Amino acid sequence: MASVAIICEYNPFHTGHAYHIRQTKKACDADTVIGIMSGCFVQRAEPAVLCPETRATAAIYSGMDCVVELPTVFSCAAGNTFARGAIKIISDIPSIKYLSLGAEDDGEILQRIAKAQSNESEDYKNKLQEYLSRGLPYAVAVTQATKYVLTDMENCTDILSKPNNILAIEYLKAIFSMSLDIKPIFVKRRGNGYNDDSENGEYISATAARKLIRQNSFEGLKPYIAEDSFEAFVNELQKHPVNRAAYNALTINALRTFDISSCLDAAEGLEHKLKESAEKYCSLDEIFADCKSKRYTMSRIKRICLQALLGITEKTMSAANDARGRLIALKNTRKDILKSLTGVAIKNTDYARFGADAQTIADSDGIAGGLYSLITARNGNSFWDRKLLTV
Repeated sequence: MASVAIICEYNPFHTGHAYHIRQTKKACDADTVIGIMSGCFVQRAEPAVLCPETRATAAIYSGMDCVVELPTVFSCAAGNTFARGAIKIISDIPSIKYLSLGAEDDGEILQRIAKAQSNESEDYKNKLQEYLSRGLPYAVAVTQATKYVLTDMENCTDILSKPNNILAIEYLKAIFSMSLDIKPIFVKRRGNGYNDDSENGEYISATAARKLIRQNSFEGLKPYIAEDSFEAFVNELQKHPVNRAAYNALTINALRTFDISSCLDAAEGLEHKLKESAEKYCSLDEIFADCKSKRYTMSRIKRICLQALLGITEKTMSAANDARGRLIALKNTRKDILKSLTGVAIKNTDYARFGADAQTIADSDGIAGGLYSLITARNGNSFWDRKLLTV
């Protein structure tokens, strides 16, 4: 059995994601589509707008065969760690022979950039270090160093400014570094851009979908949600919306009481600035605005805040090599897949079988699940109390 993986967040799942699944099935001879999906918190360093079960169910209704949860330590990390973590989870599933990547530009170009960054020639390393020493953010320094070594690629900066391209390149680099026999296939992104919040067009972005959710504009959202998923979406959003005030209060309290310097992305004195701002302000938006600068990007600041809330530290990440994905949902007619998921947790007790480090990472998922339950008014723990869904 050959499987194709799609790394995803589905925050929320919309018709553009359904298009990606359809095109993926056309592009390779895999008989199984496996999603590797963020759980309760996503890479934007925010709570997911819908619980993992609802998002996974929508994906299966739209053609996916099963959905595996990406551990929280990866899902709320920087792009390179997010990508490497997702590829690590994929490497635990031997049947996966393909990775389907949504991207804004041509796949061959993205592979060339990934190889240039992976090879790390002396010119590339020296330039990267030079730009970093000037105080440029890491992503900007990488773009400039890549542009320096790929002198014939005139649109390099433009290519590396597009979020899906950036993540696709990171996935490719992770595949190269792990020497995995996984073939990338590329699906050209259609519709509005990643950060375009326009509420019209054939395919809107997840950013626009979240905007409609914030406005409680369910009728505006309806054309962009698969018909068989829409009722479940609305029911979930009405019963268990993310309580932003509760999330803000819990996060600020964590910033005031937690050792921020131990967080994964904390460095260069940013932890001191965050602590100072948290003592001063009672609004996360004010803290973000106070700390943001050319050196400290908004995304990095938000990640540190979430890592402080969840207690994700460098010490936590030392166990990440043994992190395991967890099966969220399975198509009812594809229970045969279970025998190929030997490296994936199906039930809580599986983590003990995988070892102490796997349990450490699962405990972080449990902390995330408990907090997600609090801010969405659910009983129990959204990770440990979850049962496998068959759809």
